[in-house]
Amino acid sequence: MSWLRRLSRDRNSKGEQDFQQQKPMSFRPSSSYADNNSNHNTNQPFSPLKDSQFSSSNHNSQDMLQSYRRAAPQDQYSSQGRPLDSSSDAVMHNTSANIVPAPDPLTRVFNEAIKPYVEQIDILKNDLEDANQRIQELENERAEMHSWIDKRGLRPDLTPHLAATMSSSPVAASTFASQLERKMTMLNYDLHRLADSLPSPIPMSTVTITLSTLVPPIAHLSTLSQGAPQAFELLIKLAGNLNSHITGEENESDSKTIAEFYTLLDQSMVDIIRQRLEQSNAGQESPEWMIPRDVKRIEKTGDLLGREMGLRNYFVRSLDVLRYEIKRGEGMTRYSP
Repeated sequence: MSWLRRLSRDRNSKGEQDFQQQKPMSFRPSSSYADNNSNHNTNQPFSPLKDSQFSSSNHNSQDMLQSYRRAAPQDQYSSQGRPLDSSSDAVMHNTSANIVPAPDPLTRVFNEAIKPYVEQIDILKNDLEDANQRIQELENERAEMHSWIDKRGLRPDLTPHLAATMSSSPVAASTFASQLERKMTMLNYDLHRLADSLPSPIPMSTVTITLSTLVPPIAHLSTLSQGAPQAFELLIKLAGNLNSHITGEENESDSKTIAEFYTLLDQSMVDIIRQRLEQSNAGQESPEWMIPRDVKRIEKTGDLLGREMGLRNYFVRSLDVLRYEIKRGEGMTRYSP
């Protein structure tokens, strides 16, 4: 037993030496705790106290414990530590935005059902665009053709169908009238040159047949908007061209041919006068048509031709229509309120 006691004594003495050799643990309170205890006596030895023993007015036990706690480091790989605008989050956000939810069975069946009709609509749209492009090309070609015709003064020689297609322009009447007048002048000049080159006078039948080709185009001119006044003047000029070929040496056959031609001109003039009256009443003629002045002009030319050439049918019916219109206008003016 003695050796056991000695062994335990040696262990206790060795433990006391080791405890004495250990350095005391340094205790460094936090700044908040030091500030809260700055008013205490520094010479008073430190003694551990319970939380309830500290004055609540100076500090709180929970605050003191929080002061000793160190903030836990954030994980740099956690979602809270990363910024919201990081590249990975942006990619995930864009990917989620681009994801289109799969259609439900009803929508899928509907899309499959209308797919042939959608394709047909696309085909029809393409065909419509091609047709519109072709129409535009044809309109450009037509405009070029009309320009080429007008440049060469060929409107009077057109067929009625082609002449009708060129009558939609606002200046169709004036353009057509100028070309008719030019053609009339050229025909009359060619007839005079032919007569000068022949030893004998030209038969009046040749002259009337040549000039009568201008009567239908003049009648068509009267149907155009604002074309009747110009057709009226052109028909009077055409009669004057015939008079320039009368020499007074015509035989009975020539006189008959001249009378027939003036009858043709008179019938055409009656239709032109009616067209002009309609346009004048509709306000398409400006200035207003002075009918008495034209009546005096025709009467004066008719009297001259009757005295010198023996012509008695120079626009006879046309004068009757104009005189009746003058009387009707005077009656309307007299009895107007």
